Parts: sequence; structure tokens; C-alpha cells
Amino acid sequence: MMIRIALLALALSACAAPPAEDAGTTQAACDLKVDFASIGTGIDGDVLQKVDALLANDKGVAAVERERWGKEGEITLCVDTRTGADADRLFDAVKALFPATSQKPLRVERQGRTYQAPAP
Repeated sequence: MMIRIALLALALSACAAPPAEDAGTTQAACDLKVDFASIGTGIDGDVLQKVDALLANDKGVAAVERERWGKEGEITLCVDTRTGADADRLFDAVKALFPATSQKPLRVERQGRTYQAPAP
């Protein structure tokens, strides 16, 4: 049991963290931010494809900036929306695309609201 806990702690400490926000970056001004991280096995590409399709076909999206920041495909999507209501709606829509549990860290943020797919 102790070995499992130690291995889990080691895996979590090795998890790549998204880039820190800087008040001068575009990321700080995102209406909606979606992070795809990895813990040594790459990102959840299927969910990224679903989120990309959602954002590409939504009339409430003004622009999407993609910031790649890791060695295993880690990426942050910075979404600018036409209205605050669009950002609120898209927060819920992106959250609905996340699996019930995920080994691969997934997070969506909107003005103090954050949802991260729970680990199994």
C-alpha cells in the first residue's frame, strides 16, 4: 500500500503544470481557458478534438489562441467569446465533453469558475 501511495505521489509531482499566468499575457485575458495536461502518457487527444470541433462550429467564439507548452502535446486553448453569456454557455459545453474520470488532466476555467475532470 505504501509503495502505491509513493508511486502516485511521484506520478503527480511529475505532472506538467500549465504555464503560469502573467498579467501581460493573452492567457490572462481569456474569456474561457481549457488546459490539456499530461502525467507521462500524453494528453487526451480525443477530448481535444471534441473541444476543437465545438469551438470551431460555435458562433459565440470570436477567436481561439493555442499555446503549446509541454513535451507530450500539452496545450492551453484561450477562447475569446462574443459575449459573457457565450463564455458561460461554452464553459458548461466544454465541461460536458470531459469524461466522468480521467487519468489525463483536463481543466476548463471561466472567471473564477474551474472544473477539472476527476482522477479515477
